[in-house]
Amino acid sequence: MKRKVILYFMIIIILTLGLVMAVYGVAITKYYYQGIANTFQNQAEAINPIWETGNELNYGSLEDYSDLVIKSYQYEGAELQLLNNDGELIQSSTGFYEEQSYSIDPDVFSYHTIYKKEELEQSGERVLAVYTPLLLEGQTVGVLRYVSSLTKVQDLISSLLGYGFLICLVVAIIVFLVSIHLADSIVRPFNKIIQFTQEMSKGRFEKRIEETFHYELGEMSRTLNYMAEEIVKMDRLKTDFISSISHELRTPLTGIKGWAETMESSEDLTEEETKFGLRMINSESERLMNLVEELLDFSRYESNRVTLLPTVVKFDRLIKDVILQLQNKATGKDVQMKLVCTPALINADGDKIRQVLLNLLDNAIKFSERGSEIQIFQYLKEDMAVLKIQDQGIGIEQEKLKYIMDSFYKIDSKSIGTGLGLAISRNIIDKHGGTIKVQSKYGEGTTVIVYLPMNGMKKEKG
Repeated sequence: MKRKVILYFMIIIILTLGLVMAVYGVAITKYYYQGIANTFQNQAEAINPIWETGNELNYGSLEDYSDLVIKSYQYEGAELQLLNNDGELIQSSTGFYEEQSYSIDPDVFSYHTIYKKEELEQSGERVLAVYTPLLLEGQTVGVLRYVSSLTKVQDLISSLLGYGFLICLVVAIIVFLVSIHLADSIVRPFNKIIQFTQEMSKGRFEKRIEETFHYELGEMSRTLNYMAEEIVKMDRLKTDFISSISHELRTPLTGIKGWAETMESSEDLTEEETKFGLRMINSESERLMNLVEELLDFSRYESNRVTLLPTVVKFDRLIKDVILQLQNKATGKDVQMKLVCTPALINADGDKIRQVLLNLLDNAIKFSERGSEIQIFQYLKEDMAVLKIQDQGIGIEQEKLKYIMDSFYKIDSKSIGTGLGLAISRNIIDKHGGTIKVQSKYGEGTTVIVYLPMNGMKKEKG
């Protein structure tokens, strides 16, 4: 990858320098050619008019003035030719000439000086031909054609282009050396990240990218570190869950197996002991079934295999039913449940919502202090039915609060349960298009707020 980065840098700089050299070559060529043309133009404009002399000599045509024009407008080191307006050669400063004509650019007759790069037929030498108008009373009566050799100019231009090429070569070498450093600074973070991902692919999630990078690479490294932390956390939760669920499953199984063996091997059991044993077996079996059902529910929600069966549900009536169902448990702990509700209809799966309510209220009773109360408020807010459950329990520490909705997470790893209740409740509420929030202060209590959309349902009449 490093070689590719260097190659791309060099391709870009070579193309850039090539373009610069091309523009530079065109610019200096035009500069020198235009300079020669301006020199001849200035020469022609600097000559005092000769036509008054011509009047004294009574000359009648441009041919009559040719010797005087050549003598007056000649420039040392260049051949001067006098042409008529048709481009026909009248006279040359070399002293010998033949019948010859040249193509004159129409701009010359608009008082512009034009130059062309031409090649002499006899010698093949490249020359610059400069055409400038010869004026009389504002009219072009002829054309002055200056011919200058380009040999020295071309040598000068070639020399300047050579210096330019050397400068570009030095720049290219400097850029190459800089590109090596830049390529290393670009590739090194990628190599670090690739090495880190390779370590992760081998299951070494305790590794971290220690170096801090900038911009997108920094964001990527932070994301990978966060992902590794989450995987480690989930692995820890999974280990805790396996340990916890093994204990949860073993306890009822041990009770069932123990009473089954006792009832099978002992013939001295009284009727009362036998009934007690059967009640224990039934109770532990039900507990075991609830654990298995909770795991199956979690699996179905995680794999998105749950289908909701929405109906019109009297939300306030459902809350009252769940409170009544848990009343004995609350009474046994001397906890009072106080409800303030507003009649409302929601479009939801009643059984699933009941499961959520049972879980939330059961948790509130479980973690409430003996002799305290649980306040339950159900009200409407815009198009949402809101349920707020406030207990006066032990509360949740802030560092643990953000994890309580995670699967298999338990605030107390020794407590009974799988740690799936809130995760399943959150999934149910999410599938209904609602939200669930938990607020808590350690030592003061916990508040759970559930928002459920009414989906067009209004407050229940009557």
